[in-house]
Amino acid sequence: MNVSRFFITIDFSKMWIHTFLRIFHDRFKELALPLVTLALTQSPLVTALVLLSQQVGTILFSIPIGTWVERRNPVIVSSCGSILTGLFMFGLAYAVSLDQTNAIVISFLLCALGIVSLFHSTAFHIMVPKIVGRQRLLRAHTLLETADAIVTLLGPALGGYLLATYGASATLAICGGILLTASIFLISLRYDYTKPAFRKKEPVKARLRMFATESVEGLIFLFGNSAQRASILALTTLGFSTVFITLTLIFHASNTLEFSEQAIGLLLSSAGLGNIIGVLIMNQFKQSNWLYLLVVLLVLSSLGVMLLLTGSLWLMCFGMILFDGALSMGFVVQIAVHQGITPDSLLARVRSTTYVMGGVVSMLATVSSGLLTELNSLVALGFGSLMLIVPACFLLRYRHAGVRLHELQPLENVITN
Repeated sequence: MNVSRFFITIDFSKMWIHTFLRIFHDRFKELALPLVTLALTQSPLVTALVLLSQQVGTILFSIPIGTWVERRNPVIVSSCGSILTGLFMFGLAYAVSLDQTNAIVISFLLCALGIVSLFHSTAFHIMVPKIVGRQRLLRAHTLLETADAIVTLLGPALGGYLLATYGASATLAICGGILLTASIFLISLRYDYTKPAFRKKEPVKARLRMFATESVEGLIFLFGNSAQRASILALTTLGFSTVFITLTLIFHASNTLEFSEQAIGLLLSSAGLGNIIGVLIMNQFKQSNWLYLLVVLLVLSSLGVMLLLTGSLWLMCFGMILFDGALSMGFVVQIAVHQGITPDSLLARVRSTTYVMGGVVSMLATVSSGLLTELNSLVALGFGSLMLIVPACFLLRYRHAGVRLHELQPLENVITN
């Protein structure tokens, strides 16, 4: 069987398998850590504050890491980042297994985990366009989203079972083992890397100034044209909603509705069914204007959140199908646009800048979820629905920047309107 028929290239198939396993790690961790921390602190707000420590490193170090990674072999950087993340998960599992584990220890480990993950994510991101080619970016990201869909369908339910049966420590240890296994597929990648010339004769100060200048260039490009600004608005909306709704739903189902771990896992797994539906129909929209498509997807996702207010398990499952199905399609469109209009020379720097923004948004979403859920979880879910509708309306301001997805081209001129 020709693997390129499904996975574009052999090397992309390795990236896909790595992504598949890494998302399993993410889904287990996303379910286990909030419940573990909530059990320790007995407060959604304190739990949220602990969880946002993952984003501290993202905000502080994303831009310099992106500039640094751009001059390194991304296969080596991504592989080492993945291996170290797996080892940190074993450390976190050990910490949780101790009776004296507290919120401070978990916060410290999560902060370190976030920094190491940055190296992996940035390097992985810049490999995709070079391995598959720009003309196949939408297909590539649809396939990567398919991995997310399959795991989101199976992962939370399996994670809930593991938590209920074996406990948090064993579940987190399994996360580490999965990630170390995933690293094998990155190490075996064949990637055409050309080492850039190193300016040995330049003074340290001159090199630092050049480093700072190159870092700022990514930020300038990110806001230098309408298409990028619209893409960033979509990215921040999608990122906020993913964190806010998922965390709020866990708090709401656990504290207010008193659902079991298995029921919470079923709810989160329903999102995976929505993901699968989304990726199956994604190719039907490759001729669509990306901006209008994003607007429609955000509105549909908001309608899904409204169903979470019903309190009925099955209606909430359907709401998660609609919410996450539309959201997953939105992520595919946004990342295809983001990479499609960014020149190769700026991919790492621009991506690292978006990590900073994503970190800030994720922190805001985490704190907002904890604070609003502490007051009233139904109000929190209503707020989450509103935060999808408002940006969807605001996106229409950039309608002149929208083109058909297959017409995306790099914008070499960073200051365009």
